[in-house]
Amino acid sequence: MNMMVPPSHNSLHYFCQILLSLVLLSLHMLTPLEAYGSKVEHLPGFQGPLPFELETGYVGLGEANDDMQVFYYFVKSESNPQKDPLMLWITGGPGCSSISGLLYQIGPVAFENKEYDGSVPSLVSRPQSWTKLCSIIFVDLPLGTGFSYAKNVTAHRSDWKLVRDAHQFLRKWLIDHPEFLSNEFYIAADSYSGIPVPALVQEISNGNEKGLQPLINLKGYLLGNPLTTFKEQNYQIPYAHGMGLISDELYASLQRNCKGEYIDVDSGNELCLRDLQYFHECLSGINTFNILDSYCEDDPHLWRRSLIQELKSSPSSHLKVPELSCQIYSFYLTTKWANEESVRKALHIREGTIGKWERCYMNDFEYDIFGSVEFHANLSKKGYRSLIYSGDHDAVVPFISTQAWIRNLNYSIVDDWRPWFVNGQVGGYTRTYSNQMTFVTVKGSGHTAPEYTPDQCFGMFTRYYLTLKLMAQRLNSFLVFQGPLPFELETGYVGLGETDDDMQVFYYFVKSENNPQKDPLILWLSGGPGCSSFSGLAHQIGPFAFEIKEYNGSVPSLVLRPHSWTKLSSIMFVDLPLGSGFSYAKNVTAHRSDWKLVHHTHQFLRKWLIDHPEFLPNEFYIGADSYSGIPVPPILQEISNGNEKGLQPLINLQGYLLGNPFTTHKEYNYRIQYAHGMGLISDELYSSLQRNCKGEYIHVDSKNELCSKDLRSFDELLSGINMDNILDSLCEDDMRRRRRPLTRELIPSLSSHLTVPEISCYIYGFYLSATWSNNESVRQALHIREGTVGKWYRCYNTDFEKEIFSSVEFHANLSKKGYRSLIYSGVLDAIVPFMSTQAWIRDLNYSTVDDWRPWFVNGQVGGYTRTCSNRMTFATVKGSGHTAPADAPEQCFAMFTRWISNLPL
Repeated sequence: MNMMVPPSHNSLHYFCQILLSLVLLSLHMLTPLEAYGSKVEHLPGFQGPLPFELETGYVGLGEANDDMQVFYYFVKSESNPQKDPLMLWITGGPGCSSISGLLYQIGPVAFENKEYDGSVPSLVSRPQSWTKLCSIIFVDLPLGTGFSYAKNVTAHRSDWKLVRDAHQFLRKWLIDHPEFLSNEFYIAADSYSGIPVPALVQEISNGNEKGLQPLINLKGYLLGNPLTTFKEQNYQIPYAHGMGLISDELYASLQRNCKGEYIDVDSGNELCLRDLQYFHECLSGINTFNILDSYCEDDPHLWRRSLIQELKSSPSSHLKVPELSCQIYSFYLTTKWANEESVRKALHIREGTIGKWERCYMNDFEYDIFGSVEFHANLSKKGYRSLIYSGDHDAVVPFISTQAWIRNLNYSIVDDWRPWFVNGQVGGYTRTYSNQMTFVTVKGSGHTAPEYTPDQCFGMFTRYYLTLKLMAQRLNSFLVFQGPLPFELETGYVGLGETDDDMQVFYYFVKSENNPQKDPLILWLSGGPGCSSFSGLAHQIGPFAFEIKEYNGSVPSLVLRPHSWTKLSSIMFVDLPLGSGFSYAKNVTAHRSDWKLVHHTHQFLRKWLIDHPEFLPNEFYIGADSYSGIPVPPILQEISNGNEKGLQPLINLQGYLLGNPFTTHKEYNYRIQYAHGMGLISDELYSSLQRNCKGEYIHVDSKNELCSKDLRSFDELLSGINMDNILDSLCEDDMRRRRRPLTRELIPSLSSHLTVPEISCYIYGFYLSATWSNNESVRQALHIREGTVGKWYRCYNTDFEKEIFSSVEFHANLSKKGYRSLIYSGVLDAIVPFMSTQAWIRDLNYSTVDDWRPWFVNGQVGGYTRTCSNRMTFATVKGSGHTAPADAPEQCFAMFTRWISNLPL
């Protein structure tokens, strides 16, 4: 192996190198325009003195002093600039200013996100700046980018010219800054710069080997969501499928008709071209830089381009004001800031060198490097370290394409696929190879990962630079509602037994806030089995929610929920099965099974309607989620059968709604495929699981040791993931529910959450629920019968008998009877993955009347939907987990509103 070893700091050779550099510097200073760097004393928009040292300047590259001038921003390490690494940062595009890295991603300042008032945009400190640990040169290349300029810009804009200009810039800059010659040196970049940067690293290495002065202490490079080969864009189709953006049918058709080639498609292949057109339509409203982020109309070239076109950034200056909530609002602020005269003076910009500053300038760029894989391979042979990281919600350069070219390097694995952690939470997944290359996914992040998830990326960067492994560490009342209630609430009991106190079902009933005489009536059951319907009332679709603030010992405060489904319907939230919430029975255990839950719900409903005859004409629906996907279809069938038999009172049954519904125990098998599609397990483990388990991951033959081994690896990898929402925090308070392996059955926690979880945890609301419901004044206000139940538990699943193992046949029967249904899935739910729900719906074998397409809320994609001829509508909800209305209330309210009003989503 021909590895260049940097000279020792104490060697005579190193002393001579410094001496030579000083001589070159003295000669260099004879041409004052060729290099120029000045300290920035203040930044307009930043209050007070700068808490870091910033230098800006130019380095001349041409034969004449002013032929080609490269502008840079240099921030010294805030820790120990004498010893900390030195990094050169190049932003992608090609042709986007490095100010993108400085102000949006890894620099020490950022724009304050507030409405522009005409003054200089305000800057604030970024606590996760990478300059905490290293010195960074942010350089505007290629020429014509940012504040860099040349006499003939067009002549200097290509991949290879960028490589050579950056190489020349770096050596000249180090001659001017010899104090950094001994520091370890890295190059970092993102996006399109994944093409030229590996070539640049190789050029620097080759220069060192040839003895070019000054020698550079090159150690490696970092690339974020890097474009590496234009062919890798073929992976955008399987990525979109894995993330639930296109249907199974379209994906299968694309595979069949295009045969894996989605870029250079034969113009005569009409079937492939038709599928690709449909693909574009499905993703036309998606922010491809982060599929969970808003799609903003201000920059159609950047945010609405076809996924299979070349990666190009918009030249837009963003002088049209985008929405404040849009990511590109910061681009608008940057343009305002960089074109301020006071800012240009502070940055020492040479007058008359450039006109209006643009964030990205990509005119006349020549693409003459079509892949960088060979450079990665060469650099690996030379022993340079590399960190390749991918935001897992980037659809421009999907993580699976990056995995693919790394895998094709064919290096052995020294640290296999596993989660890495930040503050006890999974930050993503990682693998390290024998060529000193580390691959990392960043959970919940997009194309510019440090911009979306600064804490995770700073943790990743810190460990990488400190040469630490990214280790997977196991850490191991309405009485306080301000003012009168703006809705009508009734609570009570319905007795089911032969005697008055034999079996008592508790309910909360909220009248529609619109027109209760005509609006639909809904019965809501929570999942579990055995979770109180208070979960639906207070945490998902009811008119109030807990105010999330530190508990002070008083009754937890309630606030109004603006997206309550009671705006359009009357809802009774029922505590069933018996033993749930405030429901009770003399012998609870004898009444806890699937079929008893079915019969009790049917009996409850008819008795409740006898007591509330004014609601008999209203259209009636049942809504539920999670485990209730098993008993609810049989409940509907029993109600329908009762109507047909003439049971009184007749119920105006119209249909049902199910969220992330458990439907068949076999659908757990889809969790493996889901975890792979979401980037939680490696390609290799997925292939091994398929090969060794043959699609059966639940009832595994005890002699099948290979499958069992793979499943153990699978469970270990996901042990730190919150399966209710894979992007949410995993909280230690409820390990039985939150940390169970995905291959085990759905078992909710018995915990009443009286131990205090972190306030940032989703389950903090459950803690407030338990505290509130066990308060004596609350029980009195709710009219809870004294002595009937002891401590209130959100979920109680003891002694529940599971007798119904699939509800698919009931869906089929209800479809034949013409009942409407809405089945919705939060796409981030790993408990009941959307693809398993799609599968059983597909198996019903009904024709499609409204095929797979996006549905929108306020101009943004809310998810995807399809309606079948059996009046069943399936919808995914973007960015939400197992209880979708809790995670995405606005989207779910819009979905519910349209469906309940018989309108298309």
